[in-house]
Amino acid sequence: MNHYFTHFDKLFSELQWGFDEPQPAQVKNTCKLPKYPVSNCYLSEDQNSLLFEFALAGYKEKEVQVIGGKNSFTVRAKKEESLKAHVLLHHGISGKDVDFSIKVDEQYDTKKAKVSFENGLLSVTIPKAKEAESVMLFG
Repeated sequence: MNHYFTHFDKLFSELQWGFDEPQPAQVKNTCKLPKYPVSNCYLSEDQNSLLFEFALAGYKEKEVQVIGGKNSFTVRAKKEESLKAHVLLHHGISGKDVDFSIKVDEQYDTKKAKVSFENGLLSVTIPKAKEAESVMLFG
């Protein structure tokens, strides 16, 4: 047996080589994000809220909508003005419309979400529903 590879699993688990940390089961199903726009999904340390971030460079606040539904929310963004009068030399920033929905685990209350849009970054923070939070029953 080659003794150089005896602790390879331990090395991978300690360094994590770019692999995501294990997530709670309810979050794995929630963080199914679209390929466009570029996005992040976070679970707060106390596990009482989810934070979604979407990179919407080039959009103005009035061009972006976030609609909360039951166990989901929808993001829509549509550019009002166009640069059709300009000659395009390089096309690296997508100008396509954004329209997608994200399903959220039922323990999070999308109707109480807080939304902010700053410097082209759309942030949606969704708290846990009150009935989903644990309460001290004894002790």
